[in-house]
Amino acid sequence: MQDQSELDKKYFIDIEVFNCPFCNRNHVVYGITHDFSFNWSKEKTCYVYLTECASCGHVSMHLSFKDIMNREKWFAFKTNRSVRRFRPKIDIDSTIFYSQPTSFFVVDSRIPIILRELITEAEGCLKMNYLTGASVCMRKAIYELLVLEKAEGQDYESKIKYLKKKYPNSDPGLFDIMAHIQDMTSNKIHEQSWDKWDSPNLKLIIETLKTILYDIYVIPEIKKERSLKIQQLQEDIKKDKHTKESDDTKS
Repeated sequence: MQDQSELDKKYFIDIEVFNCPFCNRNHVVYGITHDFSFNWSKEKTCYVYLTECASCGHVSMHLSFKDIMNREKWFAFKTNRSVRRFRPKIDIDSTIFYSQPTSFFVVDSRIPIILRELITEAEGCLKMNYLTGASVCMRKAIYELLVLEKAEGQDYESKIKYLKKKYPNSDPGLFDIMAHIQDMTSNKIHEQSWDKWDSPNLKLIIETLKTILYDIYVIPEIKKERSLKIQQLQEDIKKDKHTKESDDTKS
């Protein structure tokens, strides 16, 4: 069978299903509830599409310089409403230059809010090709992580190595990537004359940091939740057994 895992990295799979950025469900039905256009400049028109997830009902916004709407007819939606769809046989993602949320994976709410906001802003800047803004946000996010985790060390690289030792269950290669980011030094964080990173490096840094944050803040909570569920199931079995024994005694 052909490997189609790349589809999980897209926003829109096709005209019917997408990867929802809110409930984090893949291949879920969506519909376009509203669309309109405005003048981006004297020469250019921008088209706005609001898409609603049939699972969680949250609405995302997408901007394109191309009119890709199928305006011929409406389609029945799972919420018993009529919606429109994009035109078939096009790569929808390639025509969208900006989406909100900017990533189809919203940063998990269990990650500290200051880090979530900086990463979200960095992704938005990157999507608009504002590389300086994205670079500043990512430097700030890394700095804030080191502060939150009370990373010890005399310089940036030693502090990242501290995190690497503190979280041995994470892929050590992720911390190696962070440790070798060009021109990232602890005394340069607060300077105003940052050099901007190019788009490929920014994408690598953003995804690497998001993975590290997921390992640090999300996975431990998931394990706790699963352990609590197991404990609850054990308690339920004990209660059922006790109730059954009491009923047997009475009879």
